[in-house]
Amino acid sequence: MRICIYTETALPKLGGQELVVDALARQFVEMGHQTSVLAPYPRHGLKLDDSKYPYQMRRHLRFYSTRWGVNWYKRFLLQHFHREKFDLLHCHGLYPSGYLAATLKDRLGIPLVLTSHGGDVREGNVRLRRPVIKVRHELAVTKSDRFVAIGGFTRAGFLRMGGVPEKIVNIPNGVDLAEFAQPTQRPPELPGDLKSHGYFLFIGRLVRRKGVDLLLDAMKLAPDLPFPLVIAGDGDEASDLHESAAEIKNRVHFVGRVGGATKRWLLQNSLCTILPSRSWEAFPLTVLESYAASRPMIASNIPGLSDLIRPNQTGLLIPENDATALANAMRQIAAHPTAAHAMGQTARQWANDFSWSHVAKQHIDLYESLLS
Repeated sequence: MRICIYTETALPKLGGQELVVDALARQFVEMGHQTSVLAPYPRHGLKLDDSKYPYQMRRHLRFYSTRWGVNWYKRFLLQHFHREKFDLLHCHGLYPSGYLAATLKDRLGIPLVLTSHGGDVREGNVRLRRPVIKVRHELAVTKSDRFVAIGGFTRAGFLRMGGVPEKIVNIPNGVDLAEFAQPTQRPPELPGDLKSHGYFLFIGRLVRRKGVDLLLDAMKLAPDLPFPLVIAGDGDEASDLHESAAEIKNRVHFVGRVGGATKRWLLQNSLCTILPSRSWEAFPLTVLESYAASRPMIASNIPGLSDLIRPNQTGLLIPENDATALANAMRQIAAHPTAAHAMGQTARQWANDFSWSHVAKQHIDLYESLLS
């Protein structure tokens, strides 16, 4: 089978959608399918080496605007189709990639599958306040043959955008189980006072929606906590968070964006990982990575997280936007490390259903059903 994945964002930019596209494309190649990824060039400053990918990476010019001149970019999708003659097109993101594919649906004459990673189908999306952009989102939904819902949040979003329930297929994101199960040597660049199973961990973007400010407030409310907090990531609120942590700087370590062995070691050796997000999450890979590393989660009881956390089995759910409840949950984990370890073991077993090979097989089954 010849598969094209069209996404508005791809590696080397590092985020959930980029990692999902890369993982699926790699799995498809391993399964013997000719796979290409079509994406815009990344922003300046990111090192580009497309030769390292086992799948074919094709780039086109970055979108000049998300409103003006978008239709001009149809030429790149058409050129790629005439060159590769792929059998099926899978768009990650309703706009612009899903919309552009929808406008060419009849000319291409192949099945169109659409995956949302959350932001484009959420209520309150600022793009949808513009009538023209909303119509384009709806066209992507109308023209698609199937929608992949990675969780309950995106399923509800597709329905809200006019998606037909019979066209929605539930396929979650996945995780590389072997990668996080493999013991990792301690990276030398990490602070020396971090001890195995002796710290709380946050991994993610430093933006308001992720609730890192709540995590710092929880640390201030719980001066009795015997373990420090490690914050791994970067984002728009980094400087404000550093300033907020000044009074507890001896209990908080900002380690910046992490990946590879550093990320694995931090996950494997944390007491637990914490994701105090506000409003919504589509399907955060951090949860599955934590589970694969046998670590439990503390997370907000919001759509996209409540689907993944089994209270008192794989972690703890806390009310949204509640620093006091977060502090108490951290105290509970710190006071009962044996129970935390047991939850981590349960989480690891639960993660077995989310291996990338299993998730990719579900995608291929979907593709084959459409092509038949």
